[in-house]
Amino acid sequence: MLKGYGERRISIRLGMLAEDETAGSFSRESLTTGQEIFLGYIRDLCDVLEHSPLGRRLLQNAVARDVSVGLDPLLEPNGCFFYPAQNHFDLGYQPHMLQKTEKGMSRYLVSFLAGLRRAWHLHNGCGPDVGLRPEDFIRQSRCADADIGAVTHLAAWELRGAGASFLWRYLLSGQDGDVAVVFERAILENPYHQFDGAALRAGFNQWFAEGERTAACDHVALEIMDMALMQYMAQCAPNAVEAVEAEPPEAEFPAPAVIGRRRLARRAAEKLGLLPNGLNYLSGCPFNSEWYGRQEDDINRMHLLHLQRDILQVIDNNTLITGLRR
Repeated sequence: MLKGYGERRISIRLGMLAEDETAGSFSRESLTTGQEIFLGYIRDLCDVLEHSPLGRRLLQNAVARDVSVGLDPLLEPNGCFFYPAQNHFDLGYQPHMLQKTEKGMSRYLVSFLAGLRRAWHLHNGCGPDVGLRPEDFIRQSRCADADIGAVTHLAAWELRGAGASFLWRYLLSGQDGDVAVVFERAILENPYHQFDGAALRAGFNQWFAEGERTAACDHVALEIMDMALMQYMAQCAPNAVEAVEAEPPEAEFPAPAVIGRRRLARRAAEKLGLLPNGLNYLSGCPFNSEWYGRQEDDINRMHLLHLQRDILQVIDNNTLITGLRR
């Protein structure tokens, strides 16, 4: 019933925006008023990020990698979802009048920076890897989200220094205000911490202090693993998919060759902290400590246990089928 839904969703190539051309698959004549407004708003975001050295470099990387951005009305106004297989991320919808306010601009800047940072992760070899064991995939997802939070705070601090303090005020008064406080405290103790990665590391570590943040991240990570498992079953055991009368899921993520088997290597986790200037503020981070992996949400814990069991069952069944074919 919903097949084809969203096929006309707007998609803007950031490279075309940089060249001041009409973006995506739309001609200027075919753009609706709402689409024109969204295009203009993305240009505004790019103009703001030009005043942040970090934001500017992330944007340049996305342009060079031909990343696209779109609008998904089903996402929250401050939401962002990245599709590695499409090299694309969506922002949430918010009313036009709100977009003209500092609050609206701040919401979209946070989402836009998240999309740019996820594109950076993907093209530097540290995108989401469903070949990891579920518990390690959760740890990787947490570290990616924590890194995005830390990087967003650094970009906001740079904008504050350039005279645009509205984004920093938004972060300070928002649900991640504790991260902003810890980040600012590190810089006030030593201004050089803005540049040597110490403030970023402080903000990164603080992200794990709030159980609601980790639980929300874990929920999304587990859903991604569920979808990846369905894709894996469609490839390796199509009869299992047909048995539940389900179609293979759309390729939001690349189809996995291996699922749920590898451990998260420390070096792979450290790559999440690499910055465009070459500094890696997560170098030497003890990712295996309890602080980064503790599981406090009962529902997520149960979901994880079921997912681990299902992956083992699929792997065992596939091994048996492969042996019989030989």
